[in-house]
Amino acid sequence: MAGILVIGGGVGGLTLALCLHRNGIPCTVLEAAAEIRPLGVGVNILPHAAAELARLGLEDALAAQCVQPTEANFFNRFGQLVHNEPLGRAAGYAAPQLSLHRADLHATLLQAARERLGEASILLDRRVARVEQDEDGVTVVFTPGQDGATPPPLRGAVAIGSDGIHSAVRRQLYPAEGDPKYTGYNMWRGVTRWPPILNGASMTRVGWLKNGKMVLYPIRRHADGTQLLNWVFEVET
Repeated sequence: MAGILVIGGGVGGLTLALCLHRNGIPCTVLEAAAEIRPLGVGVNILPHAAAELARLGLEDALAAQCVQPTEANFFNRFGQLVHNEPLGRAAGYAAPQLSLHRADLHATLLQAARERLGEASILLDRRVARVEQDEDGVTVVFTPGQDGATPPPLRGAVAIGSDGIHSAVRRQLYPAEGDPKYTGYNMWRGVTRWPPILNGASMTRVGWLKNGKMVLYPIRRHADGTQLLNWVFEVET
């Protein structure tokens, strides 16, 4: 039996696996992707979450890859400053706020999980069809993988779904839930290499949803003095 089966090897699943390992609980991570590739854009880790990652021994690795924002600035749609406030350690928190690329966060978690749990505990190309439960534990049943072969079912004591918005586990537990509902807002996200803006560690919000809102913050520093800026444009439609 493979202990606890963590379905999903994203940020949530790998963080859970590292927490279980820290507490001496064996687990296996089941990731649907056949290959781990860098995905996503910017992620903000608030101080309470950064403190948890520090307890997992990841503070130094993440600090080397991120920008620690020190201030939040709010501007109206004409570019006039409305409000400014400190963030992270500048605001008195014991832990920093971390702004970084989702791919850097995921790669750090994956490397730590492989080193601590072992390569055999991180299984790729495991697309879950369903989870079956009996008095002794659970059985995770898979669909065919990328190579066309179906992996054999895997037994565990408990299965935990960390498999995202298209969760097979959630679909099994709530079959009538339906698709996510559109809330009336459109969002465009991306990253751009650019010279530092404001103090170089600022989170900036401009405008509001009715006329268009922008959120902008740096997530990487480069040797030539530029930064990788994460930007988000939102509008009510």
